[in-house]
Amino acid sequence: MDLEADHRLERGHGLIVVRTGADKRGVRRAILLTVTALIAVSAACVAPRGPEAPARLPDRIRVRVGDAVVALPIEDYVAGTILAEVSPVTETTATAERIFEVQAIVARTYAARHLGRHRAEGFDVCDTTHCQIYDGARLKTSRFAAIARTAAARTRGRVLVYGGRVADALFHADCGGATAAADSVWGGAPVPYLLARPDDIGATHRTWSVNVERDRLRNVLDADPRSDIGQRLDNVEVRQRDASGRAATVALSGELTKLVRGEDFRAILNRVLGDRALQSTRLTVTRRGTAFAFAGSGFGHGVGLCQVGAAARARRGDSVEQILAAYYPGTALSR
Repeated sequence: MDLEADHRLERGHGLIVVRTGADKRGVRRAILLTVTALIAVSAACVAPRGPEAPARLPDRIRVRVGDAVVALPIEDYVAGTILAEVSPVTETTATAERIFEVQAIVARTYAARHLGRHRAEGFDVCDTTHCQIYDGARLKTSRFAAIARTAAARTRGRVLVYGGRVADALFHADCGGATAAADSVWGGAPVPYLLARPDDIGATHRTWSVNVERDRLRNVLDADPRSDIGQRLDNVEVRQRDASGRAATVALSGELTKLVRGEDFRAILNRVLGDRALQSTRLTVTRRGTAFAFAGSGFGHGVGLCQVGAAARARRGDSVEQILAAYYPGTALSR
């Protein structure tokens, strides 16, 4: 398998899928991806964390890699993470360098913010999209390994901060043309630097569609108490949209009626139908005979940095600082 294109996917992440497989633990799915500019799988799939202590980076980080826990130098972890998260296979060297430097700062910031997330299990972060994808083998096999190590070294110790504290540098594969506000996706208080903003900069955003038979959809919905509508499904309607055009609230009507948050609706369906079902909540739904047709754009939750958009900005010559400022407004770089 081409290691440059061998990316792993969990709930709600990824770009153009060609074929899939299952890894030995049956938890993650391996995805072979093809894009014209950037192959990317987003991490940071959870809601932002609350206030944290001022920025501190350890020399080493404990990572669960497969079934083992390894202690890695933080910059080796950053290099192995960015190689697993992006692969700018069609970009110039200058563009690839900017893409990797941006992702290095994002990866390091995310690690600093979520350090100790798995402390109760004996490590800091895992190597899946629950935290960030890490693949140390790429440091030996990837043709981008040297650029990635250089990017980690050039940005060494640099993280994004807001108000003197580590920012929550969430990111995703493709915003579909507009990023989403964190509070619109997950609820809670607004995060000043995770906002809904247009991101129409000439990037080619992914579009997708999927049809689900009514009875199949009803069975999927009934399997979760948040969306259980009983023995009959009459309609699925996007009741409210957020500022980015994503489905904020989905109304389900049948034997029972339910209002479900858009990201929850997506997670409920994808848990059963697979990650390629609803690839984002930037979608529409229509009834077509005995099926419901979903169509949308983008891939991922839409919060924070859009990897497709960041690549387009790097391609047109934006600096690392300009790209980060576009997706995390009001944050600052700190060592």
